[in-house]
Amino acid sequence: MKRIFCVCLAFAVVLSLSGCQSTSSNNGKSRAITLKISTPPIGLGDIPGVGESEVSDMLALAAERFSAQYTACDVRFEISRYNYMDEKAQLLDKIGTQDATDIFFAGSWNTSAWADKGWLVPLDDIIDEALRSDISSTFWNQNTYEGHVYVLPYHQLQNTLAVNRAMMEQAGLDAFIPEPDTIAHWSTEDFNTVFAGLKASIADESTYVFMMYALTSQGDSHIMTLLQAMGGSLYDEEGNFAVNTPEGIAALAWLKSLDDQGYVPKAAENIEFADVIDLFGNGQLAICMSNLTNLWDYRDQGLDVFPVNFPSMDGRGYAVATTNGFCVFDNGDAEKIQVAKEFIRYIYSDEELMKYTLGTLPVNYSVMEEYGDKIWMLNAYRENSENLTTIVRLDNLNWQGVRDAFYLNIQDLLRGTKTPAQVAASIDETCNAALEQGRPH
Repeated sequence: MKRIFCVCLAFAVVLSLSGCQSTSSNNGKSRAITLKISTPPIGLGDIPGVGESEVSDMLALAAERFSAQYTACDVRFEISRYNYMDEKAQLLDKIGTQDATDIFFAGSWNTSAWADKGWLVPLDDIIDEALRSDISSTFWNQNTYEGHVYVLPYHQLQNTLAVNRAMMEQAGLDAFIPEPDTIAHWSTEDFNTVFAGLKASIADESTYVFMMYALTSQGDSHIMTLLQAMGGSLYDEEGNFAVNTPEGIAALAWLKSLDDQGYVPKAAENIEFADVIDLFGNGQLAICMSNLTNLWDYRDQGLDVFPVNFPSMDGRGYAVATTNGFCVFDNGDAEKIQVAKEFIRYIYSDEELMKYTLGTLPVNYSVMEEYGDKIWMLNAYRENSENLTTIVRLDNLNWQGVRDAFYLNIQDLLRGTKTPAQVAASIDETCNAALEQGRPH
């Protein structure tokens, strides 16, 4: 199965699709509207009845189906798929030109900054109560800036942890293995028990118990989630980092203890997220980050794994939710904006188009309920929605700056050059400075 967010060469697919020809007019003449849609190469996994697909495949089908039934004007679509690294050139540099994008699909951490600059239009007017109640409030909150929804979530990645079942059984930890096709819920103390048992059963010096890494910012949201293991919150009520608390310091001390006890890879500050993924796939790591798509991949590879939520004091645990969805750019044309909104809203009414969320994980309860008995683990992840938490807030206007600062603090922790208390203070100082830099002044 393709990995989510693979990087490929950019190309453009142009569809010229006509609906009915007349009711919208400009000085008495019918008008043809061309909507430009841009997206990076986001994989949607293995779609039932379709096969391996990307978002560009779904958008092409959506354009065809929408245009066939739309009667307000003649709608044409240009769908551009570009490399992630080319976002500035392919998207931002074209704002205000005739090549500007009308609809953008992705999970960019920069959408709040774009909304703040006035580049995006709110989508509240296409969200009726039926749609709002069909999607978790966590996702609405995640995609809301200053009281308005700017990203309409389409599908999600619900990040949990994956556990090697055979290694658990070898360690005599069967009591912690959940019922088949369910997600385990362990308290932080349960994790300590599991870690100790796994460590005692591992004789190979190149095999480890738990993931840890800090070479780059990749995978930093998973480390941030672990900082809530002792009951603390990553943020305060104003949206600032608040790790410098008794709970936050205790969580950092706990992470350092995992390193000191040899539970995590040696010199983890010098390895990156992709390295621990490889270790887990090779059977050299017992517990690693995962989502439903990864679970399907591991099963296809013959690796027997089960999911568990990130640790929490109460034992319910955390699942970290991220979403991808639709934005509409404000290009100064009210009619194009309206048609763009109607196109997006149409997608959520079309069963065939919503099936494209099943290769990862839908955000809509109704879609998960309809297909829950047909797709392995889908019901389990739907039921786990009550344990969702979020790391990226839409009111964080300089998230890349936060990422650039955060992992350096984890390096200091793992190297022992700063104490957990010093690291907690530094996280708040450096990450909040990055947040402040992005705020309007």
